[in-house]
Amino acid sequence: MPDTSPRYREPSTAMWRDPATYREVLRRDFLEPLRQLAREHGAVPAAQQHDLLCRLHWYFTADMRERAPTVTLTESEADGFHALLEQIMAHVDDAALASFAAAGAAVEVRHALYSYRRLRAWSPAVADACDHRQRLLRLSYYVHGEPPVEQWLVDGRPCQPVFEKYRGCRFFHRLRFRQRIVWLPLDAGSRLELRLDGVLQALCIDDCGFALVRQDGQPRALNLAEAQACFLPGKGGRRRAAERGLRSLKARVLRTLARLPWIRQRYRDAWVFIDRNENADDNAEHLYRWVRAQRPQVNAWFLLNRDSADWQRLQRDGFRLVPPGLTRKLLLLNSRHIVSSHTDLVFGGFDRALYAPSMDWHFTFLQHGVTKDDMSRWLGPRQFDGVVTSGPAEQEAFAGADSGYPYTAREVWMTGMPRYDRLLRLQRDRTVPARTLLVMPTWRGGAFEERTRGMDEAERKRIFATTEYARAWSALLRSTVLHEALAQHGWRLAFMPHLNSLPYADVFDVPPGVEVISVLRTRIQDQLVAAGAFLTDYTSVAFDMALLRKAVFYYQFDREYFFRGGHNWRPGYFDYVRDGFGPVAESEDECVSQVAAFLASGARVAPVYRQRMERAMPLDDERACQRTYEAIAALDRPRSRAVDATPPAS
Repeated sequence: MPDTSPRYREPSTAMWRDPATYREVLRRDFLEPLRQLAREHGAVPAAQQHDLLCRLHWYFTADMRERAPTVTLTESEADGFHALLEQIMAHVDDAALASFAAAGAAVEVRHALYSYRRLRAWSPAVADACDHRQRLLRLSYYVHGEPPVEQWLVDGRPCQPVFEKYRGCRFFHRLRFRQRIVWLPLDAGSRLELRLDGVLQALCIDDCGFALVRQDGQPRALNLAEAQACFLPGKGGRRRAAERGLRSLKARVLRTLARLPWIRQRYRDAWVFIDRNENADDNAEHLYRWVRAQRPQVNAWFLLNRDSADWQRLQRDGFRLVPPGLTRKLLLLNSRHIVSSHTDLVFGGFDRALYAPSMDWHFTFLQHGVTKDDMSRWLGPRQFDGVVTSGPAEQEAFAGADSGYPYTAREVWMTGMPRYDRLLRLQRDRTVPARTLLVMPTWRGGAFEERTRGMDEAERKRIFATTEYARAWSALLRSTVLHEALAQHGWRLAFMPHLNSLPYADVFDVPPGVEVISVLRTRIQDQLVAAGAFLTDYTSVAFDMALLRKAVFYYQFDREYFFRGGHNWRPGYFDYVRDGFGPVAESEDECVSQVAAFLASGARVAPVYRQRMERAMPLDDERACQRTYEAIAALDRPRSRAVDATPPAS
């Protein structure tokens, strides 16, 4: 039984943010007591090993989270942390790890702990997903140390994966082990086997938990037809997930309604598009428009709240709008594809345990913006069938070898975001010179929102005005040197606060002559095209400006705090100094000087930044919608790779 003693509860957020947690605490509370026990008993007793694991796993359990407070551990501090962990885990044996089952300790956490043993090993391979339409079966296994020589066999003949990768499993800035992921063709034959370093391995359909060797020690083949039968089509998952649904009257009624002939006739094979319930004008809207115009045979629908500010606009444009309610549920249960710029509807809003047999759709994530940070803890478990990317570096970050995402080239497509087609057209058709510097900061709500929870609006505003964020941006917006430089060259300043800071817009005390633009009352693309240059701190909207080849400036006054975990985000492949589309400033004077120099040079983008823009955002041909549609449609077609005709040498 998992131990639920208070001693084993997760430490506080404050502890994770304390640098001593990764040095002194490990020595005092873990390493030294273990050494004392080893001196007294010759080895650490099993009970104390279990006690250690019940407390130590929280480091890795916390670090697995999307916005983990453990990101305060810096790259330079990581070596010392991992060296201490290696000394600690030297006192834990395989039996203790195998029997360890603390509440909240995921399988990957146990693999992370095992990785400090520095032993070469791998787990049994598990069939964990199946795509019935593409005729593909996904298998995965964990690898410690150098990857083994892998050979998949179908009916005794070598079979190559259609898609494959090694996912890097990182903790505290270091790759600790890998997950091997392959998609194999279901039509290659009947009996599937796996050899690693020439030795037949165990293949499983159910998760083996934490295991490096099966208890019976015997290799086990997999029947491909039986493996396929274990999975429901689309998002249904394992068949056992549907068992509770048979006992739910509401689910049975709704599924029966969805199968009625006139309902099926109307919604059969629907493509369902959504940005957010509250608003549109993102990638789903743009792709929906293209599909309706260019592929009218597609049964396309768009989801939106009736009270959305976009409802009447889209209704006038002939959108087939569906608000929340019974009709939407019947539509989703008949859909073939759900296509969204956000992640909420991977499972359509249904409980898979109740509706699994009816969840026969693929889900495509169009993204809301270019992903530059490491979002693998959040996006990795989402089970996307498609992810849209916009450039080679982003594509590699999602699908490349040793990336943290479980997605391969099957799921990740470099098509460009659908909204970029309109953005490029607007830019191409613009004839008036753009002489506006658009200022668009990101939001730093975490600490502020914690501090002001439960306060009234006036008190929240008062505290917001004292934050470094408000003071720094207010000072820049009021800078007389900046305003004089802009006026000298016939430019103007516009300020678009982040949506979350709109309630505090008056706190910025913006001077007359500066246009304050509400994101709720404008189309952002129109503002980007009207701008001649863009000033931000960390927002991914800079990638949109890079696509337009317009000047970008980064004002990162809180850079040290931000990258030391003050934001709880994990840095990804994108480095602002190395890869950014413009200069980085850490002070107001430096930022203003950079803008003034740009204006004095004739407002030309420096060649080094132009090259970075072209390298990061190469797809400027206004064909993103077409490429995205074709990639989604390809999910409906079988994918296979021929099996070698020659049996392997014995």
